Amino acid sequence: MPIMPSVPSIPSAPATPGGIPGASSQPGAGVSGLTYRGFYDKYREFENAEATIELNGKVFGQKQKEAFVADISVDLSCGFEASIARFRIYNAYDRMNMNYTFESVKNQAILGVSVKILLGWSGALEPVFTGFVASVDFAFDPDEPPYIEITGMDAKGVMMASAYAAQLTARSYGAAVREILQRVAYEKMKVAEIIGGLYVSDTPDSKPARAGASAETIEMVSESDYEFIVKAAKKFNYEFFVDRGAVVFRKARSIATPLATLSAQDGMISWHVNYSLTGMVEKIEVRSMNPGTGKIISAKGTYKETLSTAGKAKALVRGSRRVYIDPTVFSQEQATARLDSLMTQMSYRLGSLECECIGIPDLVPGRFVQVNVGSPGDNAFYITNVVHNFPSTGEYHTKLVGEASSVKAGGLAAAGALPGGIGI
Repeated sequence: MPIMPSVPSIPSAPATPGGIPGASSQPGAGVSGLTYRGFYDKYREFENAEATIELNGKVFGQKQKEAFVADISVDLSCGFEASIARFRIYNAYDRMNMNYTFESVKNQAILGVSVKILLGWSGALEPVFTGFVASVDFAFDPDEPPYIEITGMDAKGVMMASAYAAQLTARSYGAAVREILQRVAYEKMKVAEIIGGLYVSDTPDSKPARAGASAETIEMVSESDYEFIVKAAKKFNYEFFVDRGAVVFRKARSIATPLATLSAQDGMISWHVNYSLTGMVEKIEVRSMNPGTGKIISAKGTYKETLSTAGKAKALVRGSRRVYIDPTVFSQEQATARLDSLMTQMSYRLGSLECECIGIPDLVPGRFVQVNVGSPGDNAFYITNVVHNFPSTGEYHTKLVGEASSVKAGGLAAAGALPGGIGI
């Protein structure tokens, strides 16, 4: 039976020809326009939630007669933090002899091995997490079942470990990121299936070398690979995250087409949509000074998105401005990139989304999702976090956290349907 009666179980529209496409070889490319009807058909009416755990390249539980996995939680992010997955192994403790029966899982549940989690329904499963075992906990409570808890992290966990100084051969930050991720350590992670691919976009400072020009290379100064890549991402308004094993370094929110559409009738269980003017200004300016010429470097931008369906919020921020003095900016190009980053960060403070829906493995951070909960709350939200919860009760749910840079125009107040121009 369906795990959530409140979610419609029989959509009336016919299935989309071809069904739901699987994950593209390049994260986010070519996958869009997914619907609840398509999910409903693909996952066989959302009956019988299932999970598969692969440890060290082998499916856990195939040879273990007693031990089993439960209480799975996968926290995915397209931010700079690492994505994390946790699950527990039960029936791996002998109360009579007061000893963990770890022999059955010792070749799999060990630090450093690869971990892959697949979730779905009725035999239709999709990968939601790829990484490595970062920690193993052994827990015993007289009033609770003993368990072994496995915590997995994506490849960022390895990148954070060391700190060193190095002179890179790259002349742009995009090329420098590629150079770092092609080192032997990451090639080994590919072999171990902790990393499934590298997708690195060029940064705005990427230019062809001029004839006779001196080689201007980039240096790492007492920082980890993770710190260097995060610094590069912040500098150019780029994203750096791991999508089911694929390391991604690209311009923020570069895939504008919504991945899927969810609504109050189709897939969503609960939601909270918020719009706030806190921290919003009309104009932003970035200033610095060219150390060679002493000339002022400046880049200016104006917020032009829709702040309110009633048009009143724009007047409240009109004329407001914020000036950033950034001594790390040495050129007009860098000032423009920094302005773009700051303007985007401010813009996406306007709208926020938290919602819970039926468990859908295809939902991932780093994509827009169209959410229809009733005007004027409808919007396309950029999903920053996805949490897959699969408790021992089998009620598989997916939580989404997202943000929006504008209020969708055409709401009730804008149309004059409410008295007194009430709106947001």
